[in-house]
Order: sequence, then structure tokens, then C-alpha cells
Amino acid sequence: MVKEYAVGFVFTPDLEKILLIHKNRPAWQAGKINGIGGKREPGETPVQCIARETQEETGLIIPETAWILLGSMLSDLAQVHFFGTIFGGDPDDAQTQTDEEIEWIMSQELPKVCIPNLRWIIPFALEKLEKPSESYTLGEFLVHYLTDPSTEQTV
Repeated sequence: MVKEYAVGFVFTPDLEKILLIHKNRPAWQAGKINGIGGKREPGETPVQCIARETQEETGLIIPETAWILLGSMLSDLAQVHFFGTIFGGDPDDAQTQTDEEIEWIMSQELPKVCIPNLRWIIPFALEKLEKPSESYTLGEFLVHYLTDPSTEQTV
């Protein structure tokens, strides 16, 4: 059976900062930075999962209705649902709740220790949150993002 996860990206209203977490586990993520999130519990919807995980990891209570589904990715091992939201409260309200430190990071200046897929998921989230009615689907964004505009060839 495929495990399901939810990953969320919490942005400040100006979209300049994103709340990310310094991972200690699982082993392949240790020492890297990722979005907030975790494993979906039985009977829980993906959006309920991200709302719960956000509260558990950051102390922020963000209603399910505030989350926008960015897209989902499926592999043989897992299905991951990606969400984005804009947090209008005080960024200092976000406090580390576990042994994994959270940090507000400039959304356009991601550190080298990010999980690699954040380099295209975060720009997609920014676009989706800035212009929800005009943005691409996740698949369309990947084709757009991975195409060299000078040659129109996929890179």
C-alpha cells in the first residue's frame, strides 16, 4: 500500500518569506530543509493532514479552508500532496514545536541544503498564490519551467 503525505508551504502576505523546517528524519532528508508536513493518518483528508502537521510542527493554527492544493505526486512508494497558504498573522507566532527547527527563509533565495524538488515547487506555489486563476497546473508548470525559452526544448 502506498503511504500518503502532505507538505505545506506557508508564506508571508508579501510572499517574500516561506516557513520551512530543518529535517532530522527520515534519513534521506536529515540535514536538509523541506516544507512543513508529514504522514496522513487513517481517516484524515490530505488538507486535514497539512493543517494538523502545521499546528504540530509550528504551533500555527491555519484553517483547512486557507490551504490551496498545488498538486499531488505519485510514485511506487508514496503519494505526496502539496499545499500552499498565506499566513496573515505575526510570523513570530510560528515556533518550533519538535526537535526539527522551523525557519522563515527568503522565498527567492533558497539555501543549498533544500530538498531538490523545492527549487521548482516553491516557484510554482508562488505563482499559484499570486495569480490563482491564471496559473498552470503542476504538470503544465513543469513543462514550462523545464523548457529552455530560446530553443523551446525540454532541459
